[in-house]
Amino acid sequence: MCFINKMKKTIATFVLVASAALSASAVEEPMFRVRAASYNIRCQTSESDSNNNWANRKSDLVKLVKEIAPDVIGFQEVRSGQYSDLKDQLSRYTFIGAMRDGSNSEATPVAFLTSRFALLNSGTFWLSATPNVSGSKKWGNGIEDSGLPRICTWTLLKDRTSGGVLCFASTHLDLKEGPRLAGMRLIISSLAGFDAAEVPIVVVGDMNALETEASMLAAIETMQDSLLVSKTTPTGSWRTYNGFSWKTNEVSNEAALSTYSASKRSENTSTLGKRIDYIFTSPGTEVESFATRNDARPGKEYYPSDHYPVVADLLMPRENDLYTGTARVEITKDIPYVGYGRYVLTEGANLVNDKNLEFVLPAWVERAAVENGEIVIYTKPRPFKVILR
Repeated sequence: MCFINKMKKTIATFVLVASAALSASAVEEPMFRVRAASYNIRCQTSESDSNNNWANRKSDLVKLVKEIAPDVIGFQEVRSGQYSDLKDQLSRYTFIGAMRDGSNSEATPVAFLTSRFALLNSGTFWLSATPNVSGSKKWGNGIEDSGLPRICTWTLLKDRTSGGVLCFASTHLDLKEGPRLAGMRLIISSLAGFDAAEVPIVVVGDMNALETEASMLAAIETMQDSLLVSKTTPTGSWRTYNGFSWKTNEVSNEAALSTYSASKRSENTSTLGKRIDYIFTSPGTEVESFATRNDARPGKEYYPSDHYPVVADLLMPRENDLYTGTARVEITKDIPYVGYGRYVLTEGANLVNDKNLEFVLPAWVERAAVENGEIVIYTKPRPFKVILR
């Protein structure tokens, strides 16, 4: 249905065709640090107060992003003109992400430090019954259709220094709980292949839901809410949506957490403020700190957006079996022989190189190698019959 389902199939094919005994290699640091963030920048539109127009706030918004200095960040409500502005003014970052419905609609792009990460793979899918159909928003099966096309943009990133790999995704869920819940479940199932490959996952975005609603409860069945598991006391405000409404006496995360118990998910937290922006991580990732940056624009009683950015310092597992460690690859099945041929064993695996792979090859295989992230074998150029068993 989308890339990750294909990845699941790839892993199964790899096991069928090649027998791999994986053993983690010794590394100095089993974890690597990533500063992750999410920011709904408010789509470029006409505001009742001209001070909140994009032209008047974009420089302060960019300044705040630079001050936060994320390694990777997911944006929401990014229209084409804003996309160009962000890419121009945040030139240290590589931006990935498609528009949800046409060139002048909105995107939920992922931006990562080009010097820090190498892009291994990426994609955008639609939160609908047909996730590969651009602009789709219908669910069927009794689920109300989304009000607008909703998307999830994902990236597979490799840290150039530590070698750690992570999946980072950005989304903007629907306003209605039915398609919102269905969308979250689709994101979880679509990214499950990365978790199966022991790649840590980060999902960020404007979820349009309080933490007590069904869609967010579904998220924490398999992921961690970074605010609630932070090792240090989260800073900033509990609310992440400000609606351009100026308030100086907001409920802080520290005060809110003193009255809110993560074990009592039925508690009504709406009185604490509208917290609808999240950073979810897969189990195994440690959250060293979390902050809601409720910064005002310098010298003004205005905010850069109608949402606050949220940021988390993460400590992520570095050892991902598909990318690091030592693997013994033994060809255990014969294949149909049609002369000298090239066969891909691990389509879409995104391996970096073959320096940690030990190939055990039968007589009919000339050589094996990693090419374009995939393990391929070459049969010997001589006529003999190979029978599929």
